This record gives sequence, C-alpha cells and structure tokens, in this order.
Amino acid sequence: MNWKEDAAYLRSIRPYILLSVYLFLATAALGVVASVRHPELAAAYVGDVAETLQWILDLSPPKMMLAIFLNNLFASLMALLLGVGFGIVPAVVVVMNGFVVGLVVHQAMLVGGPAFVIVAILPHGIIELPTVLVCIGVGFRLGHLMILTLLGRGGDLEGELKAAIRLLRWVVLLLFIAAVIETFITPVLIQHFVQPFVDSQSSPVM
Repeated sequence: MNWKEDAAYLRSIRPYILLSVYLFLATAALGVVASVRHPELAAAYVGDVAETLQWILDLSPPKMMLAIFLNNLFASLMALLLGVGFGIVPAVVVVMNGFVVGLVVHQAMLVGGPAFVIVAILPHGIIELPTVLVCIGVGFRLGHLMILTLLGRGGDLEGELKAAIRLLRWVVLLLFIAAVIETFITPVLIQHFVQPFVDSQSSPVM
C-alpha cells in the first residue's frame, strides 16, 4: 500500500477522525473550564502530573527523546489496535488526554501567557496531536466494524485492520519527528520565556 492508498483510506474514515477531533476539543474545553473555576485544584493536579513525569526530564536528551517517543507511540497503538474492543479504549484515551491538555494549557497560560503556550506546544504538537487523533479515529472505525460484524451486518474487519496496521509506519515516523522537536527544539524556543521567570524567582527580595 503506497501513500496514496493510505490517504484514500483515511479519507474513507473521515467521520471517525472528525469524531476524535470533536471529542478532544470538547473535553479540552471542559479542562479549561475546570481550571478556571477551580484554579487551585487544577494547579495541584498539574503539579502532580509534572512530578510523575519528572523522571523523563532527568534523562539525557537522547533518552528523553526516546521516552517521549515510546510513550506517545504506546498511547497511539492502544487507541488504534484496541479500538476493536467496541471503541472503548480510543474513547477513554481521547477524553482523558483532552481534559488534561485543557487543564495544562490554561495553567501554562496563567504562568507564561498565550505566546508561551504556542511556542511550547505548537512546534511538536502540530505533528503529534493530529497523528494521535488519527489513530483514535481509526480505533473508532475498527470498534464500529466490530459491532457491525457481531450484529451480522457485514464489514471487512480483517481488511480494515490490515489497512490500519499499515498506517503504523507513518505513525512511527511522525511521532519520532515530533519527539525530536519536543526534545531538542522546543526547550530552545521556550528559553526566552523561562529565563525571565527563573531570574525573577532567584532575585533577592528588598
């Protein structure tokens, strides 16, 4: 299957991909609302998440890049391949990630402003997020086909599963590129925003 056939397959499942996008945006909006209404709780939760992921930041850059890549790849594989379980796993993945992203984005805006959030997320997120959402959309499609198959309404579940697996070569490539950008480029871009904050925290109080 060449890239044109891959693109044709993605066009054929466009409604499922759009569903993943809508769910992500809706739950991200809920995350922002929750952060606005309960900023202290949101800040505490984001802090707990940061502590949980601190081990990644303590790694050397190459190991950090590999950890980010494998973490995103694992989540994408779970959402895509386990979608055959009636689409439950991709639904959980998109809802949880959307809500957390909403919380984190709002908290980051409170600290560094919109420009900081854009610089910190956009360079790698413009590759990473669509890739993950496509995997979730494929998972929804496979889950729908599983339901149709069990109901005896046809559908080439095996054929579409093979098509989905063939997409993984693109998923691996794109997530690897995103991890490289997040590890080696994003830190340089956000240094302009981080350093003034660090300086202000370290300056003596008169």
